[in-house]
Amino acid sequence: MVFVSRNPMWWLAGTAVSLIIAAILYFAVIKSSNDTANNAIKQSQKQAQQLINSATKQVQSATKSATSSGGGAPSAAQTAVEKAAKLAACVTAAGTDVTKVQACQAQYQ
Repeated sequence: MVFVSRNPMWWLAGTAVSLIIAAILYFAVIKSSNDTANNAIKQSQKQAQQLINSATKQVQSATKSATSSGGGAPSAAQTAVEKAAKLAACVTAAGTDVTKVQACQAQYQ
């Protein structure tokens, strides 16, 4: 419904009501969805970093034990590093798509 009036008071009231409706929609729908997506991305990046740190520690300890015993690094450490690298690449490729980030988490946990 369109209401046309030459009275500037009605024009200002209509503008104010439109802005209030737009603000309510933004804060109730858009902002909450955006915050949820950002939190999911931050969480997946944190998990990826934890996996990378864990894999790095495993590789360092395996390298120390390998140099002292003369053998090669255990394959478990190598697979952990590869898994962390794949998770980080998957999260980076997913960008801001929450569904893809969740798929990365499920695949590499």
